[in-house]
Amino acid sequence: MTATGQKEQRFRRDTNHVISKKLVAKAKDTQSVIALEDLKGIRDRARFRKTQRAKMAGWSFGQLRTFIEYKAHLARIPVVLVNPRHTSQMCSSCSHIAKRNRKSQSEFECQGCGLSLNADINAALNIKARAAVNRLKVSESATDLAA
Repeated sequence: MTATGQKEQRFRRDTNHVISKKLVAKAKDTQSVIALEDLKGIRDRARFRKTQRAKMAGWSFGQLRTFIEYKAHLARIPVVLVNPRHTSQMCSSCSHIAKRNRKSQSEFECQGCGLSLNADINAALNIKARAAVNRLKVSESATDLAA
């Protein structure tokens, strides 16, 4: 690996540490759960434009997830993984799913109910809702086991 490649790798690792530390600290302060999309295998199933390929291949989602999980474990913060399918195409208000709901990278406008908001906020609301359902399923199965 070249010196430039090593420098970029150290930069990504440091950035992932900083991001994970801040996320876990915020979750601890607010007594929250951390919800993440389960992105294992995303590079195998997702297609990216030619201009996006280098950026997507260069960033380590797995490394960030690992850092978040181990720091959350130390802080006793639950981490819930959710299925990423359609989180950016589904309306957080009416659950209508359509590719046309995404007007652009940053704009979301539901073709079903007309909801219009930032696409990242809409996806985050969907992830939050799925995490709540997943967490409920986990607590129900734990109750079943205890009975």
